[in-house]
Amino acid sequence: MKPKENINFIFQLNNKGRSGNFFILFILSGIAFLGLAFFFVATNKTYELIATIILAVGYFILFSKIKPSFFEMLVTERYLQVNFYSVSSTVRNYQSVEMELHQLVGFKINQSIWGMKKTLTLSVQSKYGIADYPPISISILKKNEIEQIAQVLNKTLENNKK
Repeated sequence: MKPKENINFIFQLNNKGRSGNFFILFILSGIAFLGLAFFFVATNKTYELIATIILAVGYFILFSKIKPSFFEMLVTERYLQVNFYSVSSTVRNYQSVEMELHQLVGFKINQSIWGMKKTLTLSVQSKYGIADYPPISISILKKNEIEQIAQVLNKTLENNKK
């Protein structure tokens, strides 16, 4: 039996706890809106029911636009790996980006929807030129975590120029 390979991470960051909290918020919000709707139907309060439905639709549209996601970034001496999935869905679509560090040629952190939606776009050198990975949601990362990611990526870019 082969011994397990020990991977020494230079940098490791994830938001597992925070993303779990957002998933629970997503589920509890659905239950709360559904409960309110049933209550207003049972008590024959039409205007309150309509207001609840409009509020719920707006809330879930905004929640899905912001795309709160589990985010994990792992950096070794040679590789960069980003694992992520949206927590604003009951179906988990696990995705991953992996590249050798020397392939990274740029990154961009964008904000939209009044600063609530934040995305990370990684640019890599490929045989066809520079290519961008699709944006990865970092909306629920804390400000200092986003700064750490930017610092690690900037350091990687500096090392690639040498």
